[in-house]
Amino acid sequence: MCYGYWLAGTQNEPAVFDLFFRRNPFHGEFTVFAGLEDCLRFVESFKFSKSDIDFIRKLLPDNCSPEFFEYLGNLDCSGLKIEAIPEGSFFSQRFLRFPQEKIIFYP
Repeated sequence: MCYGYWLAGTQNEPAVFDLFFRRNPFHGEFTVFAGLEDCLRFVESFKFSKSDIDFIRKLLPDNCSPEFFEYLGNLDCSGLKIEAIPEGSFFSQRFLRFPQEKIIFYP
């Protein structure tokens, strides 16, 4: 999907992605949201390494544009906007929302 967005030139158009689950884990009735700071730190510093890009290159057809892999290598997620419920909240479905460019979420 990421490559398709890139080929169509829509990789930087706004899109919204939600992170959720359908059933509470461990057969529970509710879930407590924790780990937001770790999540934010991970996303802020996320980069594709050379080995990541080499792996993705092997998964895609041989005729993929080399510029796409350069694009992935230069991808910067530090300005990503994330909407989340407060740390320690009880919840049962969606807990993170990513209203951002499409390409960041489908590498």
